[in-house]
Amino acid sequence: MYVGALFIIFMLLLVLSMPVAFAMASAGGFTLLLEGVDLIGAVPRVFSGMNSMSLLAIPFFLLSGSLMEYGGISKQLVAFAKALVGHLTGGLAHVCVLSSMIFASVSGSSVASAMAFGNILVPAMNKSGYDKGFTSTIQACGGTLGPIIPPSIVMIMYCSITGISVGAMFMAGFIPGILIGIGLMIVSYVYAKKAGIPKEEKVPAGEVWKAFKGAVWALFMPVIIVGGILSGLFTATESGMIAVVYGIFIGKVIYKELEWKALPKIFVNTALASAKVLFVSGMANILGWELARLNFPTMVIHGISRMTENKWIIMLLIIGLFMLVGCFVETVAAIVIFIPVLYPLAAQFGFEPIHFAIVVILTLVMGQVTPPVGVILFLTSSMNGISIKRTFRYLLPCLAVFMAVIFICAFVPDVPMLLPRLFYGV
Repeated sequence: MYVGALFIIFMLLLVLSMPVAFAMASAGGFTLLLEGVDLIGAVPRVFSGMNSMSLLAIPFFLLSGSLMEYGGISKQLVAFAKALVGHLTGGLAHVCVLSSMIFASVSGSSVASAMAFGNILVPAMNKSGYDKGFTSTIQACGGTLGPIIPPSIVMIMYCSITGISVGAMFMAGFIPGILIGIGLMIVSYVYAKKAGIPKEEKVPAGEVWKAFKGAVWALFMPVIIVGGILSGLFTATESGMIAVVYGIFIGKVIYKELEWKALPKIFVNTALASAKVLFVSGMANILGWELARLNFPTMVIHGISRMTENKWIIMLLIIGLFMLVGCFVETVAAIVIFIPVLYPLAAQFGFEPIHFAIVVILTLVMGQVTPPVGVILFLTSSMNGISIKRTFRYLLPCLAVFMAVIFICAFVPDVPMLLPRLFYGV
């Protein structure tokens, strides 16, 4: 009874457009009142939901991404990507995807990855004959690589809840992220071929080398972050701090585009973005605590066990669940709500924790470009000045790429687990 009331209240508040953090806290709080429980016990839960050493990495990776954008680093990455793949059919779309893949290995944020190249690539793509609907779609889908290719804020959040190794989780994101990137490039090639988009001129080898030298400082940042974590020199949080210092150094000293007067704005924007993530985590902890009190995790496990004992059918059910959830609920909020419930289920049915995690994250991240919410798709459509409906015809093949990679990772565990086993022996 109380579980049903909790979810009815939560969904009703979402329909009424209440911000998801307040909807979660309100649903949990109302249900506690229905039970006659003193709400004072919920207050410490808010702080415990934010009090995690792993979560300290989030503001640092957000800050390093902003420093890349303001320090001219994004521009160097685009120039290098254009020199590599700009001459292919659908060249500028390939540049968008490849730049997003590289930027994802620094920022950890889907929004940052989607918006970083907007002012540089979007006008050029529109001028070259790409439909604005396609431009918005490929820009948004490229942005989703931010939480998949490490470092990843979503992965850090997941690890803070489950206790999984952040480094091993990061390694699991590389191959799926690259596969999605390749798939999006194939979609871009097919689109450009059908639309008759003219090719760019091939850049001479000397210009490619020049572009590489210009971008090498930016390309070295992911090496520092991931290499430092893998070698054990520093933790994920410490790597975020080092990325910030490095970003300031190359933005100010090497590329000379980062201005001191821009730092207050960068810091304020990062603080607001970080606060949003941590606030969602804290508020969701009230909902999670109430679900635990109502023994909801056990109810879910018993309910699914009665339906089937086949672990792969259960995997299909979980993918279906998170496809639906991702359409309506923000990724971080969905992880905080559902993972404490479903993590024991995964363990009971013998799923490798990191394998299960990467499938969940991939499925939820796809929701960021899936209507009716589709936050990133709304952002990129707004940037292009078009209705989101104009992107739908181009969105379907991109979603097919996501689904193909999700099913590969779900039913061929060796694909996402290759690097974690190689580097961490998990």
